[in-house]
Amino acid sequence: MRRIFAPSAILAIGVLVLGAPLLAHHGTGVAYQTDKSVTLQGTVTEWIWSNPHCGILFDVTDDQGNVAHWGAELGNPHLLSTAGFSKDVIKPGDKVTVTGHPSRSGAPRLEFVTMTLADGKVLTSRGVKGNGERADTDYQ
Repeated sequence: MRRIFAPSAILAIGVLVLGAPLLAHHGTGVAYQTDKSVTLQGTVTEWIWSNPHCGILFDVTDDQGNVAHWGAELGNPHLLSTAGFSKDVIKPGDKVTVTGHPSRSGAPRLEFVTMTLADGKVLTSRGVKGNGERADTDYQ
């Protein structure tokens, strides 16, 4: 009995210890101020289309001409592709307006909510059905 219990206990403890960071990974309320929104206009410097999260890097210029380098974290490519995104939806040099929840640390980072492209098309990953149409629900 002891020969079975000890390896099983070690395995169980190992799974718990190694699995804990995976559960903590998706705590966006810890990293972002989900009760606040920021809207920024900028120029795309990089569009990252990869797992586990896509990202937009963009430069925002203030009234004095100072440039701040911002980033927005999005969902995974599969989720975004069902909402109308693609690896070619934006490219460096494109003008965008991005709305998101600001970083709690004050870093120039956002949790993505919506993006308006130069042609006026609005992209969002929330409240979207699997076919890319807006869901008729109140939750996000």
